[in-house]
This record gives sequence, structure tokens and C-alpha cells, in this order.
Amino acid sequence: MRELKNESHKNLSFLLLDAFLLAGFWLLNQPRLTGILIHEWFGILFFLFLLWHAGLHWRWVVNIFHKFFKVRSLKQYARLVVDILGLIAFLAIMISGILISKSFLPTLGFSAMRSHSLKLFHAMATNAAVAMLALHLLLNVKWIIKTIAGLFTRRRHPAGSKLPQPE
Repeated sequence: MRELKNESHKNLSFLLLDAFLLAGFWLLNQPRLTGILIHEWFGILFFLFLLWHAGLHWRWVVNIFHKFFKVRSLKQYARLVVDILGLIAFLAIMISGILISKSFLPTLGFSAMRSHSLKLFHAMATNAAVAMLALHLLLNVKWIIKTIAGLFTRRRHPAGSKLPQPE
């Protein structure tokens, strides 16, 4: 029973972190609302939380790579590809954002690059990240729904039953 309760708390923690990241990414895509200073500094903080998120799911990623050439479901391959492409898109956003920074780099004593191409690349990487995030959410919608539904059910789970796991 204690294991089920711990699993429930773990799933709730994952869900809260995911919700925080989703809200944060939406906010980051509103630089006219937040201003460039908040956009840049919150972007650095957001990226650290994103890396934490990836670290929490690291065991899943390692297991998929170990079993990549064995028979697995298409959904697992899709998740892996979408997550890798999403991480690459977020890395591209971060690197290009830092290079064109008007606040972050000058605070560190460096000057930013003034490049229209780099700003365009930053926007394209953001669009790619939005697409990968949408696919990531779609591929995990079953877990999201089960976890949220589990928060509202008061019934006890029978011994030995499993709570929803991120797949």
C-alpha cells in the first residue's frame, strides 16, 4: 500500500512539474507581455527545469535506447523521437536566445550578436518546440487523464493494483 501511495505522489509531482513547464513555456512565448528582461532570465530558469524534467525521466530514455532494436511498440519509438527532437529544439532556442540576448549576456559582460538570421532561427526553433510539445502531450494524453482522474477518485486501490505510469 505504501508503494502505491509513493507512486501516486511521484505521479502528482510529475504532473505538477509538467503543468509548470507548460505554463512557463506559454509565458516565455509572450515576450511582449513579460518584457525582454523577464523573457530572457525566465528562459534560463525554464531551461534548467526542462533539464530536470528530462533527468526525472532518464531511466525511461536509457531503457528505450537499450531496447531500441528489439521489437517495441511504434508509440514508444514515436515518444523517443518526439522527445529527442523536442530537446534539440529547446537546446536550439536556448543557444540562439543567449547569442541574441539583450539582457543576459550584457549582464555577464558580453555583447550579443546582432543577426536577423539568428533571430529567425530562434523563432523557427520555437515553432519546432511548440510542435514537439503538442506531439509529446498527445502521446502522453492517456497517462495525463489517468493521473488527473486518480486525483479525484476517493476509492482505495486494491493491493497489488498499479497506478498509471508515464509510458
